[in-house]
Amino acid sequence: MDSLVLLTRSQCIESIHRGKICISDASGRIVSNIGDPSGKVYMRSSAKPFQAVALVASRAMEKFNLTMEELAIICSSHSGEDIHRRTVGSILRKIGLMEDALACGACNPYNEEMNALLIQRKEKPTPLYNCCSGKHAGMLTLCKYYNFPISNYTDVSHPVQQLILKVVAELLSTEVHQIILGTDGCGVPNFMLPMEQGAFLYAQLAAGSNLPHAYADALEQIKTAMLSYPVMISGDHEFCTELVLHTKGKVIGKVGGEGIYCIAVPEMGLGILIKVDDGNERAVYPIAVHLLRQLGILNCELPEGLRRWAYPPVKDHKGKIVGYALPAFDLHGRHFPKIEIGEKFLYEGDYIWNHWQ
Repeated sequence: MDSLVLLTRSQCIESIHRGKICISDASGRIVSNIGDPSGKVYMRSSAKPFQAVALVASRAMEKFNLTMEELAIICSSHSGEDIHRRTVGSILRKIGLMEDALACGACNPYNEEMNALLIQRKEKPTPLYNCCSGKHAGMLTLCKYYNFPISNYTDVSHPVQQLILKVVAELLSTEVHQIILGTDGCGVPNFMLPMEQGAFLYAQLAAGSNLPHAYADALEQIKTAMLSYPVMISGDHEFCTELVLHTKGKVIGKVGGEGIYCIAVPEMGLGILIKVDDGNERAVYPIAVHLLRQLGILNCELPEGLRRWAYPPVKDHKGKIVGYALPAFDLHGRHFPKIEIGEKFLYEGDYIWNHWQ
């Protein structure tokens, strides 16, 4: 396994996160990779833009007058802020359903201020707070459009899930039975794909209307919605939102569970899939920023809003910085000393690769 991120404490390496990276173009050609590109991973929440393709291609958005902002929340892993819950609620009203139709389950919002407010009010979160409530509202919209039953819409055998699976298989030019399915955290089917296929999906999102297939316009709409309403994709002070804002729309990033992160780079027509093998989310953000620097999308002078994600600090309980999470890989094939737990590593805030030059 390849080392992707090292964690320092008091100028020594304390932990190492290993994993895989695959970069694809819109033809499915692997542009670059670290680790086995045929290795399989669950796409988790990074699958949401492609689960939404069936909805956009159906013309259900036009029938129910859904906005691009509402499409963005359908593709999101939102943090449960007021604007997110209002937008999901708006979708439900337009299709004539109440919040109790959502089968995603209730969970605490990711937004710390909102979560603290719920605790202060002694209120329990509802399904609208669930980061997947937008995706579920989109699936319910598709059910209403096709007159599918609302009950059990999360089951793999339900026609809405079979339709979504069919569309994803067509995007991958594969057969439905070749896609391994598992149950996501919110109860709907999720796709286990080879790294190269997951990266290929994001390359198609990057290409959008330039693709030569039936879902090109749907992907273009989804790309436009995600770029136009980045606060819907995750929320204030969240990485997916800040990545769009601080790259001025050059990239779309989408987090998934268990150390998955995916990126679409429209100007380069590339899709990127990152998997941290131990599933720790803290490693995905320095990997993503470092990749974008190595691809030339970001330069060494990082935007202020991305610096805390590039080298996340490790702090003691009094708030003093005692170490950092640092990217420890190179796309261009340069070799560096072997990274071992316990080795000395002094990081003083400059570009990390200066330590090995």
